[in-house]
Amino acid sequence: MPIDRPIPPFYCCYLLRSTVRASSVYVGSTPHPVRRLRQHNGEARGGAVRTSRPSLRPWEMACIVTGFPSHIAALQFEWAWQNPHITLHIPPESRIQHATQKRSGQPKRPRHSVTSLLSNLHLLLRVPSFSRWPLQLRFFSEDVYKAWLKWSKAAAEPIRDSIKIIQDFPPSDTTPGNESDSPKRKKDGVSHGIAALTVDYFNEKPHIEKGKNIIDFEREGSCAICHSDLEHNAGIYTICSNHGCESVTHLTCLSQHFLEDEEDALVPVKGQCPTCKAEIRWIDVVKELTLRMRGQKEVEKLLKQKRVRKGKAITASQATNIDDEDDDSDEDEREDEIDMLREGNFGRMGANMSSTWHEIDATDDSDTDSIISNSPKAKQATSYRRIQAIALERVIEDTDWEDAEIID
Repeated sequence: MPIDRPIPPFYCCYLLRSTVRASSVYVGSTPHPVRRLRQHNGEARGGAVRTSRPSLRPWEMACIVTGFPSHIAALQFEWAWQNPHITLHIPPESRIQHATQKRSGQPKRPRHSVTSLLSNLHLLLRVPSFSRWPLQLRFFSEDVYKAWLKWSKAAAEPIRDSIKIIQDFPPSDTTPGNESDSPKRKKDGVSHGIAALTVDYFNEKPHIEKGKNIIDFEREGSCAICHSDLEHNAGIYTICSNHGCESVTHLTCLSQHFLEDEEDALVPVKGQCPTCKAEIRWIDVVKELTLRMRGQKEVEKLLKQKRVRKGKAITASQATNIDDEDDDSDEDEREDEIDMLREGNFGRMGANMSSTWHEIDATDDSDTDSIISNSPKAKQATSYRRIQAIALERVIEDTDWEDAEIID
């Protein structure tokens, strides 16, 4: 996966549960939860073979983990969540589940349930590999949330307070104070569920506009921490994300400022702006920075004004459709990259983020072998170029390592 792209606007790992048989569960990841759920339920082309059984449909997303700083980070977390019995992110002495049998030379994954997945999720959110990531845990199912609370009370340690827990139930069941105040949710008139999630850079638009204005007009000034002059295009500068504050600092200065009281930490989580004194999250300033330095195409798309036909107003749903059409080329590139990841040989994922990936057997079910491509055998006699074209048409969105356990 190239490292010359900005931090993605949204990527999540999700817990899927059958509404017909609650013991059947599945763990996957995606940048588009609504589209992915439609694929799992057979309403759109694509989806995993292991969720294609009609007797288990429809599926629901019971909860999701969001806030991953990259697509690779989400894949790492997903694999660790699916394989808590062998992932090196969890110390052996802390494991909740253990593999006792072997299959094809590899430890056999224990059967998962909602309870086992929630308990291992709680453990993963506490281990050093993930505890400092800017993650959020969002529940769409009230009974799953209650199971989470029950396990949290029994757990040896709590998760960090920087990891936000959100209840996203239907309005009648929503606890006061837990409703999302996202401007886009209010604009679209959607109050809850995966359909109300903001999966683009809409919420970052004010910050991006402010940063673009400061840089384009060379108003960097001096570093708010070390007070040295910030030469235009001569360094890596961060800009405060708070409204009305135009504080600009060196990236290293802000990092050291945030980590003053954390001697052993390398990457900050949050801190106080040296100018406005309000709290800012490290992920917010770095996301704007990566968009400014690597995401010119994304910024242009976000800031461009939509053309409206004279005498006709454009609805929110129409605007969403326009954005979706513009996203097609970007998604194709991402899907190609994820496809290449699947085709590679991956070793076990260790605590080190640069460690190798788990090797997936070619016979395992995967999205590349799922319900999307059942062409007649007669087409196999076409030219090599035609075969390539058919391969490119496959919908291989998201990850969903296909050895995810489905409980009968």
